[in-house]
Amino acid sequence: MKENEVECVSCDSILDTESDTYFTAEGGNSYCGDCGGRCSNCETIDHLDELRYSESLGEHLCTDCSFSCERCDEYHPQRSVYHVDNMYYCEGCYENRTFHCEECDTSYPDHYDSYGVQDQTYCEGCYESNCYYCDECSEAYRDDDRCECEQVDDDRTCRCRSKFIHDYNCKPAPEFKGVSKHGLFMGFELECELPTRDDSLTSGSRYASEQLAGVAMLKHDGSLNSGFEIVTQPHTHLEYRENSKVLWDTINQLRTQYGARSWDTDTCGLHVHVSRAGFSSGAHQHRFMALIYKNAPEMMKFAGRKTRFARFNDVYTFDEYDRPVFSLKHKLENYGGERYSAVNTNNRDTLELRFFRGTMNPSGVLSALDLVQASVEYTRHLTLSDVKIGALSWTWFYDYVEQNNGLYPDLYQRMAKVASVDVKQPERINA
Repeated sequence: MKENEVECVSCDSILDTESDTYFTAEGGNSYCGDCGGRCSNCETIDHLDELRYSESLGEHLCTDCSFSCERCDEYHPQRSVYHVDNMYYCEGCYENRTFHCEECDTSYPDHYDSYGVQDQTYCEGCYESNCYYCDECSEAYRDDDRCECEQVDDDRTCRCRSKFIHDYNCKPAPEFKGVSKHGLFMGFELECELPTRDDSLTSGSRYASEQLAGVAMLKHDGSLNSGFEIVTQPHTHLEYRENSKVLWDTINQLRTQYGARSWDTDTCGLHVHVSRAGFSSGAHQHRFMALIYKNAPEMMKFAGRKTRFARFNDVYTFDEYDRPVFSLKHKLENYGGERYSAVNTNNRDTLELRFFRGTMNPSGVLSALDLVQASVEYTRHLTLSDVKIGALSWTWFYDYVEQNNGLYPDLYQRMAKVASVDVKQPERINA
């Protein structure tokens, strides 16, 4: 063959590299345009028989990057898979052919029975367990929300036990704060305990609820003895840093005036949710997760705790010889893995980082938000070559934070202390 010619390994045709369409795989095998193709997600080159064609995208996908929607029977990217009643749905079928039960927070196929109860939708099981039908007014109600026909004099405007501290399952519609070109938003859950010797819980929750209206809400949590968790609306990183003075003032006031504690307790944690939509791809989520888990010792030291409620060891599967193998596939596919993980991947719209120790120090909370934002942005444009030469190491990540310390000031300040921290005695990092 001439210098500018290659041979298709499938049909043996000779291709002109300057004028013909051809594909060359990583191993050196070349395919003509009729025999080979490229995965639009991971760019793997293979024979067309080994690739799947997505009608909706008009592109080819490899088997690792695609799935078959069990509703429309078309191939779609793995990043857009939705788990519906043990079946895999594409985004279009999920949005148009399912309904979501407000009670159990689960989606079901639209051919299942659903029930409307006061502008909310329930599946059959939750309807039977939590609702009733009033024959007098021909309306359905929740069991804890009695209708006026029964002449029960109670407040039906809120289903929660307290107008200051709401039930754990209370989930108002999100109000996004700020603007992000990548759609990257974060919300956090900060647990705190208040003194039991006086009315600190009542007065503190009243104060915080009033101050944080529209910014965050207070919720009950079964792990707390005498406290609540502060659950914020989704904010951009910049919004937290520059336009959230009332939030940080309120947290500081709860600590100084109402005796709220979080760091020095056995019950409190800080959880940060980051929007999946803010990632550029499934591969980006994978790199982000790998950065977190491959630096578990440093992450635990930075967070100030090691806890069974935020495990770092759930990323190991076993090969045919029962040897542990590092893998994130089971966590990222179909919202799998355990809830009590360092990163909980069970939520459809967010990844939840659960390993932070709670703190009523605003700088401590901001450093956790800095860490999440920096981790997402640092891994956004990493290539496979970068990863192979060590880009996911703590040292490389530290260099990135140091070079961008103006964007992540609280993170930069606390990272320098990580080496000297003992997770059993983490006082130094809280300084």
